[in-house]
Amino acid sequence: MIKSCSFPAYIKAALIILSAVVFLSGCTGRYTVALPTVADFDLHTGAVARKDLRVGVVPGPYGDMFMDAIYPSLSEMGYTAELVFFDNFTLPNFALAKNEIDLNMFQHYRYLVNFKFDNDVSLSAIAEVPTASMGIYSAKHESIDYLHNNITVSLPDDSTNLARALIVLENAGLIRLAPYVDKARATLNDIVSNAYNIEFVPLPAHALVQELPYSDFAVINGNFALSGGLKLSDAVFNEWLQPYYVNVIAVRTEDLGERFVSDILTVMRSEAYWEIITDPNSAYADFQLPLNFVLRNR
Repeated sequence: MIKSCSFPAYIKAALIILSAVVFLSGCTGRYTVALPTVADFDLHTGAVARKDLRVGVVPGPYGDMFMDAIYPSLSEMGYTAELVFFDNFTLPNFALAKNEIDLNMFQHYRYLVNFKFDNDVSLSAIAEVPTASMGIYSAKHESIDYLHNNITVSLPDDSTNLARALIVLENAGLIRLAPYVDKARATLNDIVSNAYNIEFVPLPAHALVQELPYSDFAVINGNFALSGGLKLSDAVFNEWLQPYYVNVIAVRTEDLGERFVSDILTVMRSEAYWEIITDPNSAYADFQLPLNFVLRNR
């Protein structure tokens, strides 16, 4: 039980690492945004601790990750947890803002910050989690080297993940984006070189695995690839995650001082959590680890 109203300095330093500084350009009124961390807030005193948690997730590994690696220790602290499933990316943040759930675990920093601005909601990231990378998959070709004119490539149709997919395609050598644009906000109109005359097919992110047989290649978020029965190692090309594409746990900003938030962070600093995450036989063995884990183990 935490008795003081502030965290020790070494914990504050560690938690500050968890905040993301995301540069949002090209849209009036958007500036560099430093997401707040629990270290910026005191624990609420005198309030009844919330012990029954509702956790929003989408199809994929993150609900399992919460229940496998975080919930066992929370249970020992007297918590219960219910997973609330949503079938697309937009719903868990609306549910969180409306107090229908207490936290969610499904999105990366960039998506969260864009959502906050676009919908005028007050949500905050509290921790980074190991993240399944986006990849290029194919049901027709064994290699990205299979390139010819008029190939089809499916990719997510939401603006945040479409831009991310375009970066993956550029890194794979399939296209070139305009050098003067913020690539994290790129659109199909920002492609300046399409040497293979690729036909792009934007689709809902959750539908890409199902539609995979109908395209030469598809750029699929890791969580939907895994929930659709693919392995990360099945991809013919995997991205290397930029910091703003690391997945996070989000809560309402007004809840940053709640005890359940600090207890979740305590669990995520524990050996029990990291032993599960880093087990080579676990479902998370191929996930990219966040910076706080790298620093922790230097």
